[in-house]
Formats: sequence, structure tokens, C-alpha cells
Amino acid sequence: MKQNLKIPILTLIKSKSLSKTVLKHRKGRTMDIDRRDFIKYGVLGVSAAALLSPTATLSARELARKDDFEYGGRMKPSGKEAYIADHALSWWVNKFQLPLHIYFAPVVAQNVKAFKQVFRDLYPKGLIRFAAKACAHPAVFRTVIKEGAGIDVASYYETRCALESGALPEQLDLNGNCKEDFLISKAVETNMLIVVDSIEEFQTISRIAKQMGKSPRVIMRVSGFDLGQVTAEAVFTAGTWTKFGVDLEDIPHFLKTLGSHPHVRFLGFHTHIGSQIADLAPYLAVLGKLIELGHLLKETGRNCEIINIGGGFPLSYVSKEEWDGFMMRVREGYLASQKGDTSRIFIWHNRTGGFETGPDGRIDTSRWNDEKFYSPYPKEKMVEAILKGTVKVHGKDIGTVQALKAVGEPALVIEPGRAVVGDAAVTLARVSQVRKTGRWHNLMTLEMGVTSFGEGLVYMPVNRWEIINDHDRKDPEPFETFVGGNLCFSGDMLTKYKISLQRKPVRGDIVVIRDTGSYGPQFFASNANAFPRPARVFVEADGRLAVMKKRDTYEEIFSL
Repeated sequence: MKQNLKIPILTLIKSKSLSKTVLKHRKGRTMDIDRRDFIKYGVLGVSAAALLSPTATLSARELARKDDFEYGGRMKPSGKEAYIADHALSWWVNKFQLPLHIYFAPVVAQNVKAFKQVFRDLYPKGLIRFAAKACAHPAVFRTVIKEGAGIDVASYYETRCALESGALPEQLDLNGNCKEDFLISKAVETNMLIVVDSIEEFQTISRIAKQMGKSPRVIMRVSGFDLGQVTAEAVFTAGTWTKFGVDLEDIPHFLKTLGSHPHVRFLGFHTHIGSQIADLAPYLAVLGKLIELGHLLKETGRNCEIINIGGGFPLSYVSKEEWDGFMMRVREGYLASQKGDTSRIFIWHNRTGGFETGPDGRIDTSRWNDEKFYSPYPKEKMVEAILKGTVKVHGKDIGTVQALKAVGEPALVIEPGRAVVGDAAVTLARVSQVRKTGRWHNLMTLEMGVTSFGEGLVYMPVNRWEIINDHDRKDPEPFETFVGGNLCFSGDMLTKYKISLQRKPVRGDIVVIRDTGSYGPQFFASNANAFPRPARVFVEADGRLAVMKKRDTYEEIFSL
């Protein structure tokens, strides 16, 4: 028998007292709400649907933080039309068409500031290198450079863009597992730090540098860590089966060969666990191992000057209650289907998400083996927890900062990408059809495919969705639906779980998806089905708009 799950809508009630409380809370994070009127009249909704759990609740303070200030501006009841950066929704649609990605500079800047503050408080020798791959564009680079961060680059155009955006060469870390000779030469010539990805690549760099008569700065990327399941397999980059880095067990022998490369300045070690690492333990585990390697390096007569722990610091896309509710819905929907009730299925194609299915057909709910979209340590809080934590070095537990000082107090480098830009953008897309699928379930199709929302290609993103036009109109009960894209292949599912909207959408409605600033809008962008790649727009701190990518024309798609 079909069960109707009622999911409440959480409504943020604006008041002077609440506004003052929030402003005071945010003042230390340099958000001038009165000046930065970037998103108002309910762009993302004064009422935020509790997307995933019938019992989910958020405090007024958290609601205010999430909905009022997430994109650097004040929110007001929407009326019939939302405003973004002082422009009406209709203006954005007519100017740039849909789908459309909009980024907000104040949020990018604030995220960098927050990481810097953690280092100032706990380990002044910390350095930030923004992971360019998360959102490569001069406007973004200029923003992070202005706040004192360098950039982690992995291609010649990322490198050129960073340099032309004002980064000094010594503020660039050249990363990646496939560096061309000419790019290596450029890095050697300009004194960029080179993150070496293999022993073979180290030998190539040494040869090129010797021919040039230069002494490059290098660190070695390390992998081969036994960390268990820490994130989705597609974005886990530090295990044994990975195309990145040198296996941990091979490093001691490699260090013995450094004497054959006297012109190379070997400064330390690097690792990058992966993306959206929600738990603290993996970071402490790999940092302890890198510190051990630092001591091993000192035994060769060299100082360990740099330890880079990469990025992957998580966003909390939803509250803990919502995340717990999400996993509950996955579990209960699957178990109900095993008893013949397919009406409660919550994951597309009745999959089990990150839960493993045992031999008896039941899912093991004790472990979630995929990306987690809630973390008690979001963004800079993860770095803070790492520095306040305890690492194991040569079998002994020691405080992180004390352990770093014991190995010579190297620069501790981080490479946040998603944590800097992920929550700095929204995506707008138009509803095409709303219909039934699998007898019981709603399916909403958007005029946008996964090539414009790349998370759907790689993992199961849990974002917050709302209908933005005529925002205040609500149905008595939220509308749950799967979301499909407009591309001609079955994998074009924008959500593989049910989202919740404040009312049933109709053809022509416009939905807004939050926290879409990293990877998805551009990482897999293509002209599948000859659809144009959508526009991407960057809202500067003073309200000016920078077009990051204009919408493709017919002539551009076919190179006419």
C-alpha cells in the first residue's frame, strides 16, 4: 500500500532581532550585509524545504546562515519575482538564457579568509593553494589571489590564467600526473613548485632542469594509503589503485637516490586523499605518515620544508538531520521494495546508494561507502580539527602542531577547491515535463543535462532545490520527484534520489540548485546532442558582472 510521507517546510521568519543576531554572528567574517545586496527577494527562498527527512529541523541561527548569507547578500520575501544581484529573474533569463550558473565573489573571498584565519590562530606557517580545477577563471583567480592564496594548477592554460591573473610564479604549485615537457620547462624557468607525480617524472624533471642549468623546487606526491572507504571511488585519489603519486612503500628507496640529483631541491611531500572527505581520521592518518617521511628525509641531510595535505575539505550540503533522514529514506525504501512495496523507493532504479547489499539481500546500514554530504567539519573547520588533532608518528600519538614542529616546522600547504567555490554559486534551469515513472514516482525533466551538472555523472549529489519563480506559492505538502536531464542517454539523471520542492512544478517553472560552484558547471561541459554550453556569470563584490563563459552559438558548436 502506498505510503504518503509528509515532509514539513521550514520557514525562516525575518525579524529585526534575528537580523541583528545574524549580523553580529557574521561580523567577524567580514560580510557587510547592507552593502552586499546580492541575492534578495527570495532567490533561494525564505522558506527552505526540509528536503530529506520528515523530522529534520534547523535552528533559526543555522537557517539564517544558510539562506540569508550563503551567497553574500540579504534575502527578503520574494513576491512574484526573485532578484539576484539587483537584477530581476526575468532580466537574467532574457540576458543569458537558461540554464545559467551564477557565482558570487564575496563567498569565494570569505572562504579563503576563513582558512587563513585558522592558520593564523593555530599554525602561522600554513599556506593556501586554491585548486584551479574546481573553477578555473581569471575572475575567480583574482579573488583568491587578492585574499592571499596561491593556486594549484595542472595544465598550461590554468598556469597561464593564474599568471595573467596576478599570481607570482612562486605562488603556483604545478600538479597533475601528465605534465608536458614544455610545461615542466616553464615551471623550472620561473621557479614554480613542482608536485612530482612519479619517480619517472622526477627523473624527467631532473634531466630537463640539468639541461637548463636550473635548480627546481619539487615535492613528491604520495599514495598507497590504506584508508578504507572514505569517499566515492571516482574521487578517491590516495589508495593503491590510483593513477596519482608514488606508493608510500617506494619512498624510502627513492630518497636514497636523491644524491644523484644534486641540482634538484627536494623539499618535502604531498598527498591528496580525494574530494569531499567528511571524516577527520583519514587526514590525521596521512599527515602522520608524511611527517614520518619528513624525518626520513632529514636523515639524508635535507630539511623537510613543505608538507602538503591536499584538499577535499567537505561542504555540508545539508544538515545532519537531513543527511540522517536521507540515509533512512534509502534504507526504508529499499527494504520496503523487498516486501513488494515499490512506492517507497527513494533511489533511482532502486539502488542502495552508498550502502552495501549483503548475501541475504538486505543492506548493511552500518557503513556508507560513498560521498557524504554532511560533515561535522565543513571547510576550514576540517583544517582546524586537523591542527588541533593527534597524529601517529612512528607508533606514538602526538599533537599535530607539536609533530610538525618536531620535524622542523615545515610549511603546511592545503589545496581547497570545492571548499572555496562550491557554496559560492547557484544554477538555474527550466522545467520541461513533470510525469510519472515506475508507476508510483514523479519524474521532473529539466532543460539541462548532466554535462551542465557534472556531479550527477560522478556520484550522487545531495543539493538543495527550490522553485524560484512565484516562490512564495506552496502546496500543502512538498512535491517529491526524481530529476532527469534533456540528453539522449539513460544515465542523464540530475538526481538519483528524490528531491523535495515547495509545490508541484509545471512546464516553464524555473528551479534553483544551491552549492553548484565547483566542478559540475564546467568540468564535464560539452555539446552533447548539440546543446549549447550554458553561460556562467561571476558577480563581483561591487555588483559588476563578469561573464565567465558565454552561451555557445550554433556557429561555435560546429566551428562554422
